[in-house]
Amino acid sequence: LQACAGRTDAVFEAELGWPMSGDYMALADAVQPLQREVEQIRAVADQARLSSDAALGAAQAQIGELEKRHQELELRRHELDLRRHDLDMRRLELERQLQAMSERNERSVEERNLIARHRLVLQGELATLAKNYQGLSDHLRWIEHSTVFRMTRPLVHAKMAVQRMLGLRAVDAPALRPAPQPATPRVVTVDVIVPVYRGLADTQLCVRSVLASQCRTPYRLVILNDASPEPEVTQWLREVSREEPRIVLLENQENLGFVATVNRGMALDDKHDVLLLNSDTEVANDWLDRLRGAAYSDQRVASVTPFSNNATICSYPRFVEPNELPEGWGTAALDALFARVNAGQVVDVPTGVGFCMYIRRDSLDEVGLFDVAKFGKGYGEENDFCRRAAEAGWRNLHSLDTFVLHTGGVSFGASKSQREIEAVEKLRVLHPDYDRLVHAFVVADPARTARLAVDLARAGAAGLPGVLAVVHDRGGGTRRHVDELAHYLLDRAVFFSLTPAPGGTVWLERVEPGAGFRLEFALPSELPALQQALRAIGIAHVHYHHVLGHRDEVLGLGDQLGLQWDFTAHDYYTMCPQISLTDSNDRYCGEEGDGQCGRCLKGTPAPGGADIASWRERYGVFLARARHVLAPSRDTARRIARMWPSVDVRFAPHTDLVSLAQLPQPRPRPLARDAPLKVAVIGALSRIKGADLLEDVATLAAKGHVPVEFHLMGHAYRELRKQPRASLAVHGAYQESDLPGLLDWIKPDLVWFPALWPETYSYTLSACLEAGLPVVAPDIGAFPERLSGRPWSWVRPWDDPAAQLLAFFCEVRERNFIPAQAPAPQWQVAPAAGDASIGSWSYDSDYLRNVKSPEAPATLDPDFLKTHGHSRAVGAQAQRRMLQQWTLNALVRLRSAPALRQLARAIPLRWQTRVKSWLRA
Repeated sequence: LQACAGRTDAVFEAELGWPMSGDYMALADAVQPLQREVEQIRAVADQARLSSDAALGAAQAQIGELEKRHQELELRRHELDLRRHDLDMRRLELERQLQAMSERNERSVEERNLIARHRLVLQGELATLAKNYQGLSDHLRWIEHSTVFRMTRPLVHAKMAVQRMLGLRAVDAPALRPAPQPATPRVVTVDVIVPVYRGLADTQLCVRSVLASQCRTPYRLVILNDASPEPEVTQWLREVSREEPRIVLLENQENLGFVATVNRGMALDDKHDVLLLNSDTEVANDWLDRLRGAAYSDQRVASVTPFSNNATICSYPRFVEPNELPEGWGTAALDALFARVNAGQVVDVPTGVGFCMYIRRDSLDEVGLFDVAKFGKGYGEENDFCRRAAEAGWRNLHSLDTFVLHTGGVSFGASKSQREIEAVEKLRVLHPDYDRLVHAFVVADPARTARLAVDLARAGAAGLPGVLAVVHDRGGGTRRHVDELAHYLLDRAVFFSLTPAPGGTVWLERVEPGAGFRLEFALPSELPALQQALRAIGIAHVHYHHVLGHRDEVLGLGDQLGLQWDFTAHDYYTMCPQISLTDSNDRYCGEEGDGQCGRCLKGTPAPGGADIASWRERYGVFLARARHVLAPSRDTARRIARMWPSVDVRFAPHTDLVSLAQLPQPRPRPLARDAPLKVAVIGALSRIKGADLLEDVATLAAKGHVPVEFHLMGHAYRELRKQPRASLAVHGAYQESDLPGLLDWIKPDLVWFPALWPETYSYTLSACLEAGLPVVAPDIGAFPERLSGRPWSWVRPWDDPAAQLLAFFCEVRERNFIPAQAPAPQWQVAPAAGDASIGSWSYDSDYLRNVKSPEAPATLDPDFLKTHGHSRAVGAQAQRRMLQQWTLNALVRLRSAPALRQLARAIPLRWQTRVKSWLRA
């Protein structure tokens, strides 16, 4: 506008208008309806807000009312909870009272039944005793009135008169010995006499142990070299005698023999006591002090003999047997245990044992030296001396607090046996009562309590928990598993076994090689004593391996002792009274149901006449109380789990094969075209283990001239056909340790297991796996799973007939063994549907879990050991046992006779087993 100022031609025009232009009016027409709608919506919203506020107020009022009612309900619920708690407490108290009353009632019933049974037993025993007494009385009267008795009566009187004239003492009823009167030693030095002939290592051990022992008694070590044929022995003796002033070495220019050599040593100094010590012994600690103390424990002691592992009537741990040292124990430790447990104890013996015998000089002076003329090179001379001393009024003692190792047989070698026979005959001539005295001592066994005390001390010395293995008395694989388990856990537990014994008794024994510990208990009367013994030896776990032959009291031991317990199924006794799931034909029954079992039991009743339902109910309750039921194979575990689903079943293979991965694989060599296939069968074959089937197949092979031969490494329940009627060689029974050597000697092409029942494990199969041999086995039991995936292994139908089996052997000979071509594919076992319910198991980590060691060493009163340490089979009972054992042995021999082969085959195995059980009862 400023730019246009001053111009006359400029024109300014202004155009004015109202806001309600046409566009605005058009827009206003559109907006106004919308505004009315907004106002309406706002009105509706205001109305809704007012309504919601009213509803909210009503809701809040209702919530308040509900909260008030909730509080009232909470108070009522609290009151009800208090009342329910009171009712629960009253219910628990009533249940406890009911349980206590039930237990008291059960105990009362059991006590009443026990008293009734005991009364019946006593009545029966009284009647038997009365009958036996009457029989003996009648027999005695018959003897007294017999012509023979009347004719021999003058001879008896004459014999008694001669004995009185000769001054011979009656020995049938020895007079009570007066109390010992300790003697004062009149000599100071003891000559320890060691005659040496051969055996350098044993001689060195003996001499060094004497020199190293800690004894206060003065002694000389007198070594006599009886012209040893071993130059190294002579050289070492000369060297050691030059270095050791306590040694006196005497050398015979020629061999004088044991007796003359010992006499030379005993005559070396007539003022010294002597101690005869074999060169194959080892002594320890203060052994000589203890033997000398025993020698002077009474005025008239001629000889003293210690315990040893090999000393006939002074042997430990087994009496009158040679023993190895208990595993884990040396001479010094064992001798120290004897010294602590049996301190100062002695018993009289009919004769000393010359391996280690202390002799007082005053007895030698009176009785004289050994008899060289009658006993030559040796053996029996110390027995003769001891009997001469006894007849002169001297005592021969067994020192119970000293142990000396004796390896035995080094000096005499292989010629000892004939010399023993000759010496025994001479002793019988010189001392007619010698055999009877020794026999009476063996029967009485007065040192047994001392041996048992040391056994208990050994068991408690390690401070390990005790495991009680309940087993049957049939041995076999069950006992082998117990022995292996005890060895496998040697450093973690001490094992004892409980075995049924004749006459309604049980034997409690230590499970170890060569164990001598045994206590006997009569059940049910001595059940408390058995429980006392189990607690004293530190039993912390009970393991039932078999209950055959045991009473109900034994089945409750685990619960009675308040301990957890396991059960191992070595067979099927808990579900099948026939033990092996076999029928009257001694073949696998097929497990067709209770109806089949009922028919089976009609032919062969179960013990006690129980039906199958009550039998399985009884053992089902028993197994349900176990911590675990252990099965050595999955097949066994499945059968138990199917029978009793609530039982805690664990798959627990035996411990004989520790590392399956290290087992050798079969690699058979090619078989010559004209060579027979050599088939081995291993073990003691019964009917259910396939003895008859083996005979049938071997008979067909011989008839058909088939190039297959069979070798039975073991024996059968009866005599089997052999060459030439059957292609079978029977090699007889064998020791388990000899089996690998026998397999290597026979060199079979394969091993066949003709079992007709579902075996639970099979130790003989383990031996074949360790030997790397091809195997043929049936398709039942543990065999299929144990051979799964293994080359050169065949699994055949268990019920194959003999002809079909022989055809199979011929086929594998042609197809596999002649070309050395392994069969394909390998046998494989697939997992079963029920395997998930079967738990795993490890003897290393699971078995002793939560099993605690005993708090104190094992101990039992000496009177307790004396009562239960001896068999109570006396008189008529002992004769009955001897008759039963004789009858059983006779039946076994008859069954094996060839003439009775078919008869033995016709008798069902279960009846043979029942007769055997009856004769063992």
